[in-house]
Amino acid sequence: MCNARTLLQVICLSFAVIQIVDGIDFSPSSNYTRVRRQANRGNCRKPNFACKSGECIDEDKECDGTVDCNDASDESNACHRIKCPDYLFTCKYGACINKNLECDGKNDCRDGSDENTPNCRKTDQETPECKEGEFRCSSGQCIDQDNKCDGKAECDDHSDEIRATCWNVKCPGFTHRCKYGACVKRLAECNGVVECFDGSDEDPAICKNSTVAPPVTPAPVPPRPSPGVKGSCVLPQYPEFGKWAIVSANAARYSPGMSVNPGTTLRVECQNRYKLDGQKAVFCDNGTWSSEIGRCLKACKPRLSSSTVRVTCSYNDKETENCTDAVEGTLAKFKCAPFYEDLALKTKPVHICQDGEWDQPEPHCVPVCGQKTVEPTKLIVNGTDVAKGDYPWQVALYNKRSKDLICGGSLLSQRVILSAAHCITDEKGVMLSKEDYVVAVGKYYRAFDDSRDYNEAQFSELYGMFVADQYKGNIQNYLGDIAILVSKKIFTLSRRVQPVCLDRGQNYHVKDNTYGYVTGWGFTIENNAPSEVLKELKVPSVSLSDCQTNLPEDYDIYLTYDKMCAGYLEKGTSVCKGDSGGGLVFKHDGRYYVTGIVSLSPTSPFLVNGCDSQQYGLYTQVSKYINNFILAKLAEYKS
Repeated sequence: MCNARTLLQVICLSFAVIQIVDGIDFSPSSNYTRVRRQANRGNCRKPNFACKSGECIDEDKECDGTVDCNDASDESNACHRIKCPDYLFTCKYGACINKNLECDGKNDCRDGSDENTPNCRKTDQETPECKEGEFRCSSGQCIDQDNKCDGKAECDDHSDEIRATCWNVKCPGFTHRCKYGACVKRLAECNGVVECFDGSDEDPAICKNSTVAPPVTPAPVPPRPSPGVKGSCVLPQYPEFGKWAIVSANAARYSPGMSVNPGTTLRVECQNRYKLDGQKAVFCDNGTWSSEIGRCLKACKPRLSSSTVRVTCSYNDKETENCTDAVEGTLAKFKCAPFYEDLALKTKPVHICQDGEWDQPEPHCVPVCGQKTVEPTKLIVNGTDVAKGDYPWQVALYNKRSKDLICGGSLLSQRVILSAAHCITDEKGVMLSKEDYVVAVGKYYRAFDDSRDYNEAQFSELYGMFVADQYKGNIQNYLGDIAILVSKKIFTLSRRVQPVCLDRGQNYHVKDNTYGYVTGWGFTIENNAPSEVLKELKVPSVSLSDCQTNLPEDYDIYLTYDKMCAGYLEKGTSVCKGDSGGGLVFKHDGRYYVTGIVSLSPTSPFLVNGCDSQQYGLYTQVSKYINNFILAKLAEYKS
């Protein structure tokens, strides 16, 4: 036996090494460590080595690069007393390891000094990492990325066709997914030819008439365990559409299949437009990773809550406000704020993130329009009061100085109001100053400062006033008697403040003798005072021919192409002074749409206030001005 530190010992060791080189064993645990013996074995019997902690290990494990003592005393600077033969590599702290382990990509010396030599730097230059578009096998071999998980093993160790590599691959719809995750052609299933590496495409349990014998899947060649520190971990494959990097280390030196020391931490990141489903950081703990490397899933665009819509996201039974990290399978639930709606959400309030896209367009909650709580029953003249909140689109236009009510109007959005041009112009159609007016919404009582409205009414000065280009007042017989008012304030929606609907697509047409409704604070009794509370008038639409026939003499000149006729003859009901600018609304599909604007009513020389309640009223048709006037202002002055 070669026991003593003599020339004979070296000769014996040389013989042993020759046997190893010839192919018996290259592992450090059985190689060259007989060149070093600990003279003082403490209480351990020969041929054991005594660790400082008191435990005993095989003497061949002393100074072999691998820590075997719990206190690491077998791999300490005390190894410097040993002179390693030329055919061995000397670690920085003195241990001796196989020379072939230098620069092999793994830390075989306890301190990793075998991977930090000038030779390693040269090797890195001569044998670089796999190129972009290539997949690195566990053995270090590089293959084309497209050959990974295609059913055929291109890696010598088969690591390109194993579940650990292919489990998170998403196969397109025109392919067949193998049991371990690879993608092959759709017609591969049960066609009598094994095309999946594991043979799952010809599984007898699926292919009942198959004559193909179940294949024997070769076991993949496992990565060589680290000959370094105990508890080391093998670096996993990169996630598809992502990569990991070692924290506080030169990431370029590491790749899947290499071994790293305990405590090594990986930071996992995904490509753009992908989000990580898993832990952002995993660490090596006693030979295993703290968790599996997560998947990089295609992300959908964020869906965020706003003042008009609330978004809650759920994924893997976890619910959060907003959808900032939505990935495949994320559910987004939308709910409009009070007094807002998106009709599409009534049928599909939950959207799903699929392959990087939401299955439904992003919802847009807009103010609820044209809704009221009760049906109108009485008329303005000789009528009864309207219930509070029945007409939440009603607007009052006041003189800023005197606080007198001038006209009515209809709320189209949270700051755009529809009214009549003659309310804000002189007799020749010249625009007056916007500084002269104040608008109010949510009003029920006529008086500007009625305290009973304080909890509901909202007031604003005007930001802008606009009339139709055609409007020239009485000169043009009140053609184009329509105005848009824009408030400085954005009104808050409430039970008593909501817009009326606008038939943007002009899908609804009012038939003759269809009943509509108009509201206002105008005079309720001829020759009497105006109403103190909001009142309503139910009127039928009248055909153009009937209107022309029954209008008073010389009054038909005001029945211009943009006017419509509504009301009664000889019934004592009509719009009157103070109602101008208010909206005539008709009900379609459960909503009220503004169709006309109170413009003119026949006058009587015998009445102080000029209203003739026995005649029809004339209304500006809203449909004539939607495309070239109203929608342009709504787009320009969004809430």
